[in-house]
Amino acid sequence: MYHSTAIIFLGLIIMVNSCSTKVETESQNRPNIIFLMDDQHRWDALKVENNSVVTPNLDELVKEGIRFSQAVCQAPMCVASRYSMMLGLYPNQVGILRNEPGLPDDKLPNIPLAQAFKNAGYETAGFGKTHWSVECSTRGFETRYIGQVREKGANMMIDIDPEAKKEYDKETLAYGPGEEGNLGYIGETSSLKEEHHRDGWVFNRCLEYIEKRSDKRPLFLYLSFLKPHAGHNVPKGFEAPYDGKSITYSTQPDWDSDLSPHAKGVNTGRQGNQPYTEFWKNATEDQWKQMTMRYYANCTWIDDMFGITLKHLKEKGLLDNALIVYVSDHGEMLGERYYRFNKYCLYESSVRVPLILAGSALPKEFAGKTDKRPAELIDIYPTLLHSAGIDVPETLPGLNLLSSESRSGNFCALHERKNEAAFMWRTEQYKLILRMNRKANANEYDKSDIIGGEFYELDKDPQEWSNLYGNEEFKVQQNTMVNDLMEHLKKLERI
Repeated sequence: MYHSTAIIFLGLIIMVNSCSTKVETESQNRPNIIFLMDDQHRWDALKVENNSVVTPNLDELVKEGIRFSQAVCQAPMCVASRYSMMLGLYPNQVGILRNEPGLPDDKLPNIPLAQAFKNAGYETAGFGKTHWSVECSTRGFETRYIGQVREKGANMMIDIDPEAKKEYDKETLAYGPGEEGNLGYIGETSSLKEEHHRDGWVFNRCLEYIEKRSDKRPLFLYLSFLKPHAGHNVPKGFEAPYDGKSITYSTQPDWDSDLSPHAKGVNTGRQGNQPYTEFWKNATEDQWKQMTMRYYANCTWIDDMFGITLKHLKEKGLLDNALIVYVSDHGEMLGERYYRFNKYCLYESSVRVPLILAGSALPKEFAGKTDKRPAELIDIYPTLLHSAGIDVPETLPGLNLLSSESRSGNFCALHERKNEAAFMWRTEQYKLILRMNRKANANEYDKSDIIGGEFYELDKDPQEWSNLYGNEEFKVQQNTMVNDLMEHLKKLERI
């Protein structure tokens, strides 16, 4: 009796150890997820699209990975876009439509991306901007460092290095709110040490973390910078790659006033500064070139920090089995289309974003490819979870970009006017924008709510200067896209 009991007990130990070993092995086989992000980075501010831009490290990810050349955000502004992306839901489903106060932890309609990875057994470390726009927890990050916008339990630059933060704030004081005033766009060669910039500070904390890390769990690492969003105070050395280069800045349409029906008068300047139109109409050629060059130079600085981060990760063996994602939250107009700056519109330079997947865990058939499917930021959530073998909620509208799934067009929304909403439906060739009487829920709209629109033939009019809405030549295509957009809105019930 003793011997049989011992054998059974021994068998149970073997089974438990076997199961434990299996779980550990499965965990070890899961790829590390390296999430690289920046703010207001134009889709074409990469060398693959614009030879004037110096981004060698992102270029390498493009070469080794897959680039989604037709990717768009779901709302062209920080808060709404980031909520949408980090929850895997459209802004109308989340209920955050603008740069407005966000949702408290207990009101979120889905688990934030970092929390989903933490729940699945990943170590989670987050460095830099999330912009939840509300007092909240770190939402899944076990290690958390931020240069701006506080989260409970996070390590803040203002607390740890208050003098450096004060130096940064002093240098950018004249740039206006959000550093997006006219002087913020012109920028300057920064007099600060690189590590005294908010992004530089966050970057150094990330490198320290990588060096000291000893956790055996798979890693979800999030590194998110505040630039190239204005202000354009570029650390010393990063303007040098543009010395002697011909900088092409925005050309203007031959208009007497702004012809942007869905966005006319929206965010035309910052308090305490001249309106963008008034200032930039009279700006010198040197000011236009400096503004554009410094935007690109900030892209180069960010690229450099991404490159150094990836080098440190590689040296620690953390890229041996890793999926790398690079993305931005929305674009930047840079004075295009009648002196329009920042975002807050549904035109190409605002809604399109760079989106790259790379790394050793990327299936080989995707390497070196350009994918022209209409990808969206909401696709990142399910794509990363699928790649890590984590169950994806069936209610999520996004696609797994590493599958054959597709959609017929891109969707983006703008809610900057009190009683009006604007919705975009876009393909590589055409774009439809509908202005609608605003309703509380997206699935309540019907065609009777349409109050105007815009229609562009993107392949022949990439600057979107010729509004063809109502043009008989494009009637069939326009009606098809109206139907597609209305059908899409019907699916966007608030979660």
